[in-house]
Amino acid sequence: MRLLFDALPPHQPLDAAQAAALYGDIAAVATPAAQQLLATHQSFFEWVVEGSSFLARLMRTHTDVLDALATQSVDDYVAAQLFGLNEQMQLCDAEDAAMQLLRTCRNRLALAIALADLADHWDVEQVTSALTRLADTAVASGLEFLLRQAVAKGKLTEFSQAGLVVLALGKHGGQELNYSSDIDFVVYYTPDALPLAEGQDERKFHIDLVKGLTGLLQNMTADGFVFRVDLRLRPDPGATPVTVSVGAALGYYESMGQNWERAVYIKARPIAGDLQAGQQFLTDLQPYIWRRYFDFAAVEDVHSMKRQIHAVRGHADIAAMGHNLKLGRGGIREIEFFVQTQQLIAGGRDTDLRGRRTVDMLAMLAQKGWIDAATAERLTASYYYLRRMEHRLQMRLDEQTQTLPAEADAFAKFARFAGYLTADDFTRELTAHLQRVTQDYALLFEQADSLSAETGNLVFTGGEDDPGTLDTLTQMGFARPAHVSATIRGWHAGRMGATRSTRALEILTRLQPLILQRLARGGDADEGFTRFDKFLSGLPAGVQLFSLFQSNPHVLHLLIDIVSVAPRLAAFLADNANLLEALVQPVSAPLPMPAIPQDDFEAAMNVVRRHVHEEQFRIGTRTLADPVMAAAHGQYTPLAESAIAALLAAAQADIERQYGKLPEARLAVLGMGKLGSGEMTLQSDLDLILICDCPDYAMTSDGATTLDAERWLARLARRLLSGLSAPTAEGGLYEVDTRLRPSGNAGPLVSKLSAFVDYQTHRAWTWEHMALTRARILAGDAVLGEAVMQQVGAVLTQLRDGTKLAADIVDMRARLRRHQPQAGPFDIRRGDGGLVDIEFIAQALQMAYAPEHKTLLGARALPKLLADLRALNVLAEAEHQALSEAAACFLSLRQIASLCLEDNMAEPAPATAALVLEGLNEPDMPRLQQTIAAHRQAVAALFDTIMARLAA
Repeated sequence: MRLLFDALPPHQPLDAAQAAALYGDIAAVATPAAQQLLATHQSFFEWVVEGSSFLARLMRTHTDVLDALATQSVDDYVAAQLFGLNEQMQLCDAEDAAMQLLRTCRNRLALAIALADLADHWDVEQVTSALTRLADTAVASGLEFLLRQAVAKGKLTEFSQAGLVVLALGKHGGQELNYSSDIDFVVYYTPDALPLAEGQDERKFHIDLVKGLTGLLQNMTADGFVFRVDLRLRPDPGATPVTVSVGAALGYYESMGQNWERAVYIKARPIAGDLQAGQQFLTDLQPYIWRRYFDFAAVEDVHSMKRQIHAVRGHADIAAMGHNLKLGRGGIREIEFFVQTQQLIAGGRDTDLRGRRTVDMLAMLAQKGWIDAATAERLTASYYYLRRMEHRLQMRLDEQTQTLPAEADAFAKFARFAGYLTADDFTRELTAHLQRVTQDYALLFEQADSLSAETGNLVFTGGEDDPGTLDTLTQMGFARPAHVSATIRGWHAGRMGATRSTRALEILTRLQPLILQRLARGGDADEGFTRFDKFLSGLPAGVQLFSLFQSNPHVLHLLIDIVSVAPRLAAFLADNANLLEALVQPVSAPLPMPAIPQDDFEAAMNVVRRHVHEEQFRIGTRTLADPVMAAAHGQYTPLAESAIAALLAAAQADIERQYGKLPEARLAVLGMGKLGSGEMTLQSDLDLILICDCPDYAMTSDGATTLDAERWLARLARRLLSGLSAPTAEGGLYEVDTRLRPSGNAGPLVSKLSAFVDYQTHRAWTWEHMALTRARILAGDAVLGEAVMQQVGAVLTQLRDGTKLAADIVDMRARLRRHQPQAGPFDIRRGDGGLVDIEFIAQALQMAYAPEHKTLLGARALPKLLADLRALNVLAEAEHQALSEAAACFLSLRQIASLCLEDNMAEPAPATAALVLEGLNEPDMPRLQQTIAAHRQAVAALFDTIMARLAA
């Protein structure tokens, strides 16, 4: 029998004095037998305790391990401890006692296994095998303990593990656990298999069971922990509970399983619960893991994983200090991926290539001719070397880390603990292995076009971030690369409608680099990404759309510009992806309103909404493409007019269908505000006054169900307003504001012509007359409309007291300042010198001079009104220039703002700022703010001057 300490390699600590002190602390508490062992091998133990504070602590608290290993082989000791743990756990009836048993066994074996490793008594395979057996025993005995507890608590009628599938995955499944590894396992349950007591919720019972098992293993106590548990390899961990049914799991993998999950299940192994059920689950999963035929689809499937890696042959610049032995270049992950990709390609036809252990499969790949023997030997040697270094690294503090120290002194100390005399010796051997792995790994990519960015990796598989990908995202300009990585992994998990199909995921994987690069060029990459993710989340499906992007990359570029800069347009797209046709085949002229159904009012509403949304999107995209012409686009108003006219006709047809016709009852729609002046933006609401007339309001309609004219007209008005504002399957249309009608909200919804004239002539306020300057008939009875406009003209041509007019306007301006203060720097309507001030000036002059100059009657856009006032010499040249320049700036900004700015926004995102600056021809945001401030100052001064002139 060969004992662990029979032939120790020579080792010397780096700091002899410190090591001796640590050694002394252990010797002071050791038993006589342990003291003799320590004294016989003092240099070895001094080297150990200097390199690992964790092992030093274990030797102080578990000197019995040293006693046992002095006379017993480490193999026998490990086997006895695991057997004892299993027996004691079966007799245990308290959770605290069970946790202590598990932790004590783990600590003893952690010490024994580490000493066997450090003494070169065990090789890597023996170390990982012992660690795996400990994990298997801990999970199995812990699960059995919890089930016995469930029986004792009356939740199970008898002890049973029927239908419980517990699978070890990753290194745990492959029996390749590292020294301080997490353990990856999944638990699935078979419905109705366990004998649950009456009243127990099956789903909750199993969730609680898995949570209890996790806590039993990883909760920290005075004795430490057993294993950290990672349950994230279950189906879609971000959206599912810690356990799901067998059927749900199989359904997920068959319909939405990803390439990296196929690789995960190569190593899957039943370790606890119902082992037969676990094996049956893996049998049922075989067609998902192993593609039956070696065809182009299988190769493409694996290459889709490869193409996300940025591998460069011949690149030898690999640093040792701070390097990640697992995820870094030339690391353990690359060897594992090298093996698993070949297994996924060929394992469907050759069952010999379905093994779980990495080294075994390297040998088998060479035997089968998939790789040459020299490559297999190199990768095997490097794998064993890197795993040994990984174990040494984790022994120091019992941390799940693969990153070497980045500071020189700490690196040198670790090099000595790794068995080297100097840091340079360690660096040379380590980098030689890393470089060899990198060279062999890069060979995988010679025949596959790259899906990685030019700057590095773009890998979004698995349950953890790829360090190279985070570096790539950072270099691209993303401030929160981990958030971007996690979100894209969520895309691949199929959590949204657009990514639930395999084909959609394949195309999206190809598009990811293009998407990220375009977002990065937009300025605020993170904000653009968040908006793009929100857009994707709103899509019901993705294959058709992603295919369009793949065949037309310019459409993808335009879409990202829209999503990054104009979230309101993106909202249209999320509801109706067909709008992208406007990007594929842009149309410069507005499209006419399609035929509107007259026999189904809701169908008419949907047709109008669809058309308006499509046209709003087209107008908005033209503004993005040419922001300089933003104020001149002016197509939102005629679009609204066509919608009003179409819905009025459909509403009247609907009313007549229900109640019959009333030919002498007439209705006219009077547009006010920006609708009346023709200056609507994407966000504008509809300011309307509905006016009716009838020779006799008591006359009735001629339908089977009759209504008098007053109620007939009121219902027609309500039907129209409902058609304009009520949401349908096609979304909403407009917000409608009817508060400008006589007496506001207190007045009837539809005003009789006589009442309208009486109110405007005798009771209306000055501000209501100002509103009439932008009144315009949009739809309805032409004769009534002409009569309404004649009355509006009569009101506006009344002679006015200039002093009162100016005082009323100044008072109204002050009221607005109090009740509607300026919201932020981009609220150019309100505040001193804003757009409202220009409008008040123009409307005041229009009202003051209309009696003398009838050409001033009629609604018109603000620039045209200012030009007309100048032509009549009502405004001086300098006044006109200052007001028109300010108006041009404010109106352009308002059109652009309707797409992408909020009034209270302090500072726009870079992409948005670039659009605004281009539209206003300004070099930067500070200069734009200076320009706006100068315009405000000039307008505010002119307001005071012109009001004073009116009052004189």
